[in-house]
Amino acid sequence: MKIYYNTNSESGTTLKESKEKALRQQNRILSYFQSFPNDTFTPEEVLKTLYSDNTPLTSVRRAITNLTEDGKLVKTDEMRMGGFGKLCHCWRASRIRCIQKEMVF
Repeated sequence: MKIYYNTNSESGTTLKESKEKALRQQNRILSYFQSFPNDTFTPEEVLKTLYSDNTPLTSVRRAITNLTEDGKLVKTDEMRMGGFGKLCHCWRASRIRCIQKEMVF
């Protein structure tokens, strides 16, 4: 699975650091969803809960998209009003992944 989309043609150390940061963001977001396996969240809610810095919403959306494509998150039919006055889809942790995680312990 692709973690980082190098749309601005980074290279060397900069590219390596960007990929590492994207992976950390993705892991943090997955852990958050897995901590609340029965709850759903919009990307904006995830951003507001997990990040107080200048993390862009697009980074959270990228991570959620990657995790969805990897089967770790599920996009639901539930929608909530977002910050721009538009309805936003909610995601939840994949039930299969949560069960597998519990079985490991």
